[in-house]
Amino acid sequence: SVATKSIKRIAAFAFRRRVTEEDIKPFVELFQTEFEKGTSFEESLKLAVTAIFCSPSFLFLNEPNGKLDDFALATRLSYFLNRTMPDRKLLRLASAGKLSEPIILEAQTERLIASAKFERFIEDFSDAWLDLREIDFTAPDSQLFPEFDQYLRYSMPLESKAFLNELIKSNLAVSNLVKSDFVIVNDRLAGHYEIPDVVGTQFRKVRIPGHSVRGGFLTQASVLKVSANGTNTSPVVRGFWVMERILGETPQPPPPGIPGVEPDIRGATTLRELLDKHRDSVSCNACHQRIDPPGFALEAFNPIGGFRENYRSIGEGKKIDKTVNGRRVGYRIGPEVDCSGKLFSGESFSGFKEFRNLLVKNDDKLAKAFAKKLLIFSTGRQLGFSDRVEVDRIISKSKKSNHRIRDLIHLVINSQIFQNK
Repeated sequence: SVATKSIKRIAAFAFRRRVTEEDIKPFVELFQTEFEKGTSFEESLKLAVTAIFCSPSFLFLNEPNGKLDDFALATRLSYFLNRTMPDRKLLRLASAGKLSEPIILEAQTERLIASAKFERFIEDFSDAWLDLREIDFTAPDSQLFPEFDQYLRYSMPLESKAFLNELIKSNLAVSNLVKSDFVIVNDRLAGHYEIPDVVGTQFRKVRIPGHSVRGGFLTQASVLKVSANGTNTSPVVRGFWVMERILGETPQPPPPGIPGVEPDIRGATTLRELLDKHRDSVSCNACHQRIDPPGFALEAFNPIGGFRENYRSIGEGKKIDKTVNGRRVGYRIGPEVDCSGKLFSGESFSGFKEFRNLLVKNDDKLAKAFAKKLLIFSTGRQLGFSDRVEVDRIISKSKKSNHRIRDLIHLVINSQIFQNK
């Protein structure tokens, strides 16, 4: 009947797979029951379609264990890159059994990346990976950071998302995650970063001056804000963030009963000095040797992402004759910032630039960490020990193309991890 054909066609699209007569039987019976009561054809069909969209087969991803068939692959691919159900083109290819062919899968991946819906991936992935969803978790202290305003707050996450989009669309090397020769900024961020000759609210790609410390995610105001609170920065928090998000290493939690290190809000003692005492404890030293150095490097930036050579304090410190937005500032100049450190591998750095150069040297590690984030985001599960061989295979292939980011996305999609459950 016309109703049965309509229900079958809608169910196939809603369930994202080929449907059988048994699959649609409850919805056809619902239509017939309602129609026999004297309800109009349109209203009876509407009730059946409503039931389809209330079905678990529509509301949930019910992927069978093992190798994904073409329909499940279409669904996973679409939700990964466009954050929505597969379109008719993907479903037609899946129905023909062609989507899993490497050449066709690559072409469809490129099509989804070129789609306007790819902005949803940029939004969701950056929120999850970079913690940008926490951008308003703290509010900067207005006395310590009077230059923070709503325009700056608005611009912060947009920069990171535009930067990620540029890395993917231009297929740039993974080293750009931590060191790039450009930024994507508007006038407000350019002023914040002390980059000249940027006028207007539009975000654009800008080559950075050779002396600038900017470039890469670690220097972006959004990342620096979500990894700090509104008053001060913590090398431990930022160090943990760098290890987990950029280097792909998750430090062990602190031992039970070990108190956190609280900053001296008067500005008389730096958190680095307090951490030196904290590390005297044997139970703390092993982890802090790994966590603290990246955090020390990022001490070059304050909680709103501004570059600094000295801390700011409300209590002790040298008075400063400066105005912001027509008002004299209320903070004082505190102790000098010490951005030096020694990595667990034994390599030392004297400041942020040297630290960043050390990270870039190990682009295999950067690529592996980023690939893992993509795999977790796309499959919806944590990776285990059994995935190690496949991840290493991805990185080995990626190395041949200088670990370019869009190529890495293709390798992830072609992996056994992505194509199996």
